[in-house]
Amino acid sequence: MKMIRGRRYIKTLTAIFAAAMLLMFLAGCGKSRDVATSWNITETTNLDKLTVELGGVITGPEGKSVTMTVDGVETGIVPGTYEGSIVLTLTDSNIVKFSDTLIHPFRQALYLDETGVVAAKSVLPAAGAYALSNNVLTGVNITSKGENFNGIFAAGGAYTVKDAVIDFTGNGANDFAGYGAAIMSTGEGTTLVVDGAKVKTQGAVRTAALADKSSNLIVKNSDLQAMNGVLPADYVSNVSPGDMKDVPWMLGLSGNCRATNLLGNNTTATYINSSIAAEGWGVLSIDNGQNTKLTAINSKISITGVSGYGTYAIGNSTNAFYGCEFKVADYAAINRGGNVIFAASTPETVAQLNTELKLGLTDSELSSIAQTKTTINSDRFAVMWHGQGNVKVMDDTIINTKKAVFLDKGQTADISVDGSKGAQLNSESGVIIQIIDDDDPGPVTVDGKMANKGVYKETTEPAVKAKDFNVAAVNSSDVTATFSNITLKGDFYNATRGGSKTGADSGPLVGGMGADAGRPTGEAGGAPGGAPAGAAGGPGGGAGAPGGGAGGPGGAPAGDMGGGGAGGPGGAAGGAPGGPGGGGMPGGGGASGKNLALTFNNANITGVITASTAKHAKDIITAEDYKLLGEVTNTAGAVVNNGVIVNLTGSTWTVTGASYLSSLTIGEGASINAPEGKTVTMTVNGAKKPIKAGAYKGNIALTVN
Repeated sequence: MKMIRGRRYIKTLTAIFAAAMLLMFLAGCGKSRDVATSWNITETTNLDKLTVELGGVITGPEGKSVTMTVDGVETGIVPGTYEGSIVLTLTDSNIVKFSDTLIHPFRQALYLDETGVVAAKSVLPAAGAYALSNNVLTGVNITSKGENFNGIFAAGGAYTVKDAVIDFTGNGANDFAGYGAAIMSTGEGTTLVVDGAKVKTQGAVRTAALADKSSNLIVKNSDLQAMNGVLPADYVSNVSPGDMKDVPWMLGLSGNCRATNLLGNNTTATYINSSIAAEGWGVLSIDNGQNTKLTAINSKISITGVSGYGTYAIGNSTNAFYGCEFKVADYAAINRGGNVIFAASTPETVAQLNTELKLGLTDSELSSIAQTKTTINSDRFAVMWHGQGNVKVMDDTIINTKKAVFLDKGQTADISVDGSKGAQLNSESGVIIQIIDDDDPGPVTVDGKMANKGVYKETTEPAVKAKDFNVAAVNSSDVTATFSNITLKGDFYNATRGGSKTGADSGPLVGGMGADAGRPTGEAGGAPGGAPAGAAGGPGGGAGAPGGGAGGPGGAPAGDMGGGGAGGPGGAAGGAPGGPGGGGMPGGGGASGKNLALTFNNANITGVITASTAKHAKDIITAEDYKLLGEVTNTAGAVVNNGVIVNLTGSTWTVTGASYLSSLTIGEGASINAPEGKTVTMTVNGAKKPIKAGAYKGNIALTVN
């Protein structure tokens, strides 16, 4: 009996073992899949091996998205064979509509709202060993090698993300919407604090950090790097928001990935004790928004490649930098309708910002922020205007450039520099302010899109005197600059031509479509300007686009810098609100001239201050020579439509070469001198005048003998 029972026991064990092996075999077979055509999954699926053949697709039910991770890395679902811990995660769709034709199915490792992490919208296998406690998110480690995958998407609530590591390789799709961004905050009431993060992206429009729709993004003690990617083979460079995947070369730039972006109305982004770098295009950008606030405190802002800007100001934005270090290839800032501030990170200023921007810095954090000056090192210019805007240089800020410090492309601008605490402006080329006509040739229409295929052609015609433009008065459309308590060595040139033709081959952008909130046109605002000059401009948005100078009526001949046939009148601050068309760009359809009005208070200036004629290095400039835009040589000459107004109060001007003005006021105690061993003489309308306190108007010439 015992033997029989033993045999039965052995048979039972054998049967159990065989069944187990069969189950393991069947289970193993179930973890391998070959997708040749279409596979629709109905639940999150785990595999050990997956082959996706050419033409094979994996989909989910309607309203769901499918994301594949291999060993925790988001890969995208493209033809190939994958092995490892494969998870096909099914998530609820997160649809973001940018326009009627651009509707994006966002997928993200972590979706946050006021309830916490929303598992149904999160690809959790890609999130790392994350944990959320008391609204603090830790352990986040996200790697993506696919395209259009987002990392952290915060759409509600107030959260702090500590020590996140995010590494993205592959293109994004739309950095006007955040499609493919590593970190993104969106929606009024959303506050996202990112502390101690290390973020690296490489791909076209694969943004490292992005804030949108009135949210508040705060990045501190972090390292953000963005590198260019490879554009799709069929991509045509254009200026259409949402479709644009590289910077318009007409800005004198190259590159296809902005490190950060700030979108929407009343959105705020602040960077503290952080390093933010882009290989090309731009570092701290603003786009498609109004009344935004972009602030950096004690941070490094760098372009690591051959071209790019530090920040872009538009839409009445405030771009403020306190104790920051800029190292850029082209511009520290581009201004098209914003307010730029360069200053020191004094304790008083930082404390005020902590309150105003709702940064939530503790007393300990505030005390650890050392007072630091802002330093700008640019291989070309410090600030470039291709739209109206203001700039303030304060405290002990030091600006070092190889080209002109301030480059204005025929735009209304106000510059304020206070050197009482040690501010310096140093130009290797010896130019402090350079004003030229806008040399942006504009795009041309290709297959219904505004493609970046324009060509700049230098005009050879002499400027023609505008009938009613007053070169001796300060107009609301002029460039005004005040320099106080500072020593300056360098030249000031106004080379605008006024009511004469420019050489834009296709006609420049004109009174184009305004965005929903009437955002300015151009690289970072609403839809780009409409048709070539002389055509009908499209309807404006709520606040219209910025006009050129004083903004005249549209309908200039094709090729002129004017508003479109249906373009409304411009104005000092841009096109009329709403209605048809924004104001024209500066020139034929805008103001008929532009003055440079300089005020020097307790300053010492050594250099030339004059009207001039500017010439580019080439008469024809295409995309291959993009860096030649904005770079000119000057020939001093009498004022035509380019008035130069100088007001000296308690200041000394040492004239180093022929200078032509339209108005000169020498206050009591102010003086005009020549370099040692030389003399300076002044004529007004051809008559020699003594150089003494008083006000002079007319054709003023200062000559050094």
